[in-house]
Amino acid sequence: MNFRIDRVNSELQKSISEIIRRLKDPRITSMVSVIAVETSKDLGSAKVFVSCYGGDAQETLAALKKCAGFIRHELRNEYRELRTMPSLNFFLDTSMAYGEKIDALLEGLKKNGAD
Repeated sequence: MNFRIDRVNSELQKSISEIIRRLKDPRITSMVSVIAVETSKDLGSAKVFVSCYGGDAQETLAALKKCAGFIRHELRNEYRELRTMPSLNFFLDTSMAYGEKIDALLEGLKKNGAD
């Protein structure tokens, strides 16, 4: 990937995390972590992967989607040097659950192989 896009992704990840922490929406759990940001090459859109600990993850995701315009506005104020601020699309990061599932399958195979 492009070095500039990687830098933009990293900076957006940090800033979005800080903005989410400042939000006062009661539907957003206190333990929301921005796992990754994947921006398109033209900076037209960005996928923001979040993981939610505690509370209802779907409700938190819906609240973040509602706040996407506000978060984009705050980012635009912070990064005036970018010509365009990407539109934000929030997704739940399921890599932890997927990893746990794979670990359980491997443990099952290990136990069945030992028999």
